[in-house]
Amino acid sequence: MRLGPRPSGLLAFAVLLAIVVGTAWALQPHGYRTESAPSTAFSAERAMLTVEAIGAHPHPVGTAEHDRVRDQLVGQLRKLGLDTEIQAGIGRYPESIHRDVLGVGRVENIVARIPGTRPTGTIYLSAHYDSVPSAPGANDDGVGVATVLETVRALHEGGEPLNNDVAVLLTDGEETGLFGAEAFVAAGGYDKRASVVINHEARGAGGPPLLWRLTRPDGTLIRSVAEAAPHPNTDSLSTALAGDQTSSNTDFAAFESGGLRVLDWAYAGKSAYYHNKFDDPAHVNPAIVQQMGDNTLALTKKLGDQDLTATPAPDRTYFQLPFGFLMVLPVWVITVLAVLALGALGWVIRQVRRTGDATIGRILGSAATALAAAVIAVVAGTGVWETVLAVRPEYRQLFVDPYRPELYGLTIITAAVTVLAAGYLLARRLFGATAAAVGVLGTVTVAAAVFTALAPTAAYLLVVPAFAAAVGVSATFLVPRAWRLPVLTVFVIPAAILLGANIWSTLQAGVAGAAFLVGPTVVLLGGLLLLPLTHSWPTRRTALIPVATLVTTAALAAAGLAVDRFDDQHPRTVQVAYTLNADTGGAQWISRLSPDEWTSALVHGGAPDPDFAALWPDAVASGPAPAQALSAPVAEVLFDTIDSGQHRVHLRLRSTRGATAIALRYDSPVTSLRVAGRDLTPVPNTGFQFSAPPPEGIEVELTAPAGPLPLRVIDYSWLPDSGLDAIRNVPDDIFFRQDSTCMVVATVRGL
Repeated sequence: MRLGPRPSGLLAFAVLLAIVVGTAWALQPHGYRTESAPSTAFSAERAMLTVEAIGAHPHPVGTAEHDRVRDQLVGQLRKLGLDTEIQAGIGRYPESIHRDVLGVGRVENIVARIPGTRPTGTIYLSAHYDSVPSAPGANDDGVGVATVLETVRALHEGGEPLNNDVAVLLTDGEETGLFGAEAFVAAGGYDKRASVVINHEARGAGGPPLLWRLTRPDGTLIRSVAEAAPHPNTDSLSTALAGDQTSSNTDFAAFESGGLRVLDWAYAGKSAYYHNKFDDPAHVNPAIVQQMGDNTLALTKKLGDQDLTATPAPDRTYFQLPFGFLMVLPVWVITVLAVLALGALGWVIRQVRRTGDATIGRILGSAATALAAAVIAVVAGTGVWETVLAVRPEYRQLFVDPYRPELYGLTIITAAVTVLAAGYLLARRLFGATAAAVGVLGTVTVAAAVFTALAPTAAYLLVVPAFAAAVGVSATFLVPRAWRLPVLTVFVIPAAILLGANIWSTLQAGVAGAAFLVGPTVVLLGGLLLLPLTHSWPTRRTALIPVATLVTTAALAAAGLAVDRFDDQHPRTVQVAYTLNADTGGAQWISRLSPDEWTSALVHGGAPDPDFAALWPDAVASGPAPAQALSAPVAEVLFDTIDSGQHRVHLRLRSTRGATAIALRYDSPVTSLRVAGRDLTPVPNTGFQFSAPPPEGIEVELTAPAGPLPLRVIDYSWLPDSGLDAIRNVPDDIFFRQDSTCMVVATVRGL
């Protein structure tokens, strides 16, 4: 593997690094269209008018602000000439979400239609218009709503209807449990086989809109994305991981369970603003809006002229390249490339043995070193973040990331680079330059083959660069000496592109968990980038390389701590709830989070009193609270009988203080449950919580085995809206999480 003089190797390595950085930069949102853009184009500045109109104040379900937003959106759609209706209903958690207490709620979905000329089905442009009580919801999901409305406006201005129907579906109650989407699915009235949903979401205030999840089989959908979307921003590894995750749900979960095909778009950078009081229009990036809108408009046009009844194509492997290009491959291609890469690796090993540059033992030793480095990189990245948390424990209260996570992201990268440099240096010293290079190649190639056997659609991340690098190294034995380094560099470019395309987007999804993917990816793909340095690596004072990256890691972490501080524009998150037992007059402060500087005045470590423990099974802190003059919820007994061993009860539950949710809890088994006219099957284990109850209350019918039937009724409001004295003078540098509630509990009497 004689590749050329040292300066040429260093130049090749610099070119590869530039490709990594350039690819990462190119995939970020840049620029947007102003209001002066052609009327048939998507304009982020025009869409921002909707964001500003609906995202100025929190608008959770059950509030007057929510109703204002609903009416404004209906007015905008009707102004465009669309046949628009409000579809009221009762939604619940989708079946894929399992909780002992089932979420239920009253919803009002907004539906508008644009008829097609020769429809084979319907394209639903979906976003949710409610917010959490703690945030104005400008990003989550004002941007999604604005994207849908601006897309529909551009289609309307185009004047040429599509073949297929287009429907606007602005769902309600997403934040309380995907209720609106579930109610839409439960009501039916759509063709499962010929409907596609383009869903819009946000879990922060930064980063590109990602197609992070889609229904399977995905071949037809992903081909449409590749052919039409100018910013496809997706890959089959990310969608495979998202398909297995349960901690982050969107309306996708309800649509998918209803048999709909779904493209789920969301952006997740700057997640500190997620459900934050500063999720306002001032913290919306118009460049993100432009990317999301360009994609939605292009996809709507593409799908609008397709035969939506066609049988979906099988799953594909796909990954993002620069300049808006999405590579889509049949899965068998990845398997073939993995096998060919192994063959090329075997030929390379044979050649270096014949030339005497390396032995099997030395290559295996180098490969083991590279594999160990990949594991150590995970430990190093995790250790760096845990060290940051030890210095700044307030970060543990945040949803995912700090407000300014960029320096911490670079810290995770340089920690992995330190491990890579140290491992490569050790391999060179112990086994020689050629063995170190072939060992890295062998580790990536074998790992790619194992990855292919386990998850072929997601294995592209290692298979494509391993195959290309193995072919490139093989070529160095066949081409003239002057061509060896240029040829190898060209064949390592796929590793540079995929490294740049994946690392920064992974960090934007969350620094806290990024080390598990970033560390191995930097070590393995970064190891391939070192191939041009096989004979250009410094020969003196080489230990300074990992030392320098280690010092850089520490400096970046320190800079992150210095730059990212909490203040009135970047507040700390707190969670605390006030719970009042209306029967006894006892009250407690309760929290799911450990006490911090502010909440320690209200709570201390320890579980709540028995009266409240069952209501807060995940509480870790509690404290005494003064009893407030809060009126209790009412449970009116309309019917109560025991017949044939069955206890049947009919109640009307009502909040007397205008709370935004009301619940019923039971300890005894219940065999049937009907709430606000909807049967809840299977019956939840311990009760339900109903969001947005009407002023007159909700009716509940339940059946249980004959015998005692203790029931408790509870109503909930957001803590800052409760008017409690203890939270009147809250510092500007904190904000209450959405599950900070004021709840009043009362026993149901008269049974």
